Amino acid sequence: ELFPAVIEAFYQNIPLIVVTADRPKSYRGSGAPQAIEQAQFFQNYVEASLDWDIFQTDFSFKCTGQKPMHFNICFDEPLIDTDFSGANAVDVKIERIYVEPKPVKAITCLNALVIVSEIRPSERALIADFIKQHNLFFYPEFLSGLMNREDLKMYQLNNLEGFSEVQQKYNFQSIIRIGGIPTARLWRDLENKYIDLPVSNFSDRSFSGLSRQSANYPIAQLDAVQIVHQEQAGFIHQRNQQLEIFKQNILEKYAGSEAAYIQKLSQVVNQAPLYIGNSLPIREWDLFSTTIQNEQAVFANRGANGIDGQISSYLGWSTELPVSWCLVGDLTALYDLPSLGLAQSDRNKKRIVVMNNSGGKIFNRLFENQKYLNAQAVDFAGWAKLWGWDYMYIAKQNEFDELKRLDKNRLIIELAPDNNQSAQFWVEWDFACKH
Repeated sequence: ELFPAVIEAFYQNIPLIVVTADRPKSYRGSGAPQAIEQAQFFQNYVEASLDWDIFQTDFSFKCTGQKPMHFNICFDEPLIDTDFSGANAVDVKIERIYVEPKPVKAITCLNALVIVSEIRPSERALIADFIKQHNLFFYPEFLSGLMNREDLKMYQLNNLEGFSEVQQKYNFQSIIRIGGIPTARLWRDLENKYIDLPVSNFSDRSFSGLSRQSANYPIAQLDAVQIVHQEQAGFIHQRNQQLEIFKQNILEKYAGSEAAYIQKLSQVVNQAPLYIGNSLPIREWDLFSTTIQNEQAVFANRGANGIDGQISSYLGWSTELPVSWCLVGDLTALYDLPSLGLAQSDRNKKRIVVMNNSGGKIFNRLFENQKYLNAQAVDFAGWAKLWGWDYMYIAKQNEFDELKRLDKNRLIIELAPDNNQSAQFWVEWDFACKH
């Protein structure tokens, strides 16, 4: 259970401390019951693995505080069953290592498009000022907390689908990524289709998210950026307006589609704290949410674990939040059914929304073979009953109005969009983005 958390923390540069209990060191390699070689178990994903037992005398170590640490504690046999109130505590000395960023004179970016993914709430004002100061078009993902803000509307690119047309007409000649690794498909296309497009990463994480060459800087060095503009912005504004009108028209036309449900849900959630699962939900929220993000608390796991453990992550993230929402897909929920046991004593208001589209529909537009979808035909009423949560099933747009009125502490909402409408919606949307 620890491995996914350690991997996630490693790729998000989170200083997670992992403590594992071990059998005596003398048992190693013996095949004794419950004895495995666990001292260096996480070695590829931790800053240090400390293997301590009763004979340890030096409890000092160095770390940067930007990656996980593993403490493996070996207990001798037989275990002592007695009062430990008189035991002497041992001082652990931690030396924090700080690496000063290399100073840069100027970072020149030609006709840049900015992509903003996960950033800290305290960084939002800095990024907004940077965009306005340099008159830059930017694509804000959900995790940026900058979506649909009134002061940034004239700079916002509403979607990156059909990017080849945008690049051709507007002549974007570089990409500036700010924050975490983007979820947009364009980021993967930078490895091949747009491999010659220069990328500058501004993030306090140590990963570029690309196997190809790119430049990496701390966010604090955004003030060294110099932008060279070559084109006028008229086309972008026109395209945004045209696509927005078209989007609203087909959302009304296919009111039972998954995209329409996402937009309706965003109007219910509004500014409430929101956790979104990986795969399709986070991408659809980027495209169809109407939430104007001001001070909204947002979170998602963007490491290497895919859809595993998403609901557990939400429950941990929302522990201190009076009201919070979680949106996941049906397969994501099925992968983490026992997680609700973690929230038995939590009395804060939690709403877990499951988009039940009968399988992994993110693959529907990628592969013709239906086997890739992992199709399923379950409902989640029994899941709610098992853990004592209230349950609501929504299969029509007007049923969202009842959701606004519900005042339950712990609620599972199952959304059941019309898959035929969803399929037709994507056909028309994809065509509009590419023409």
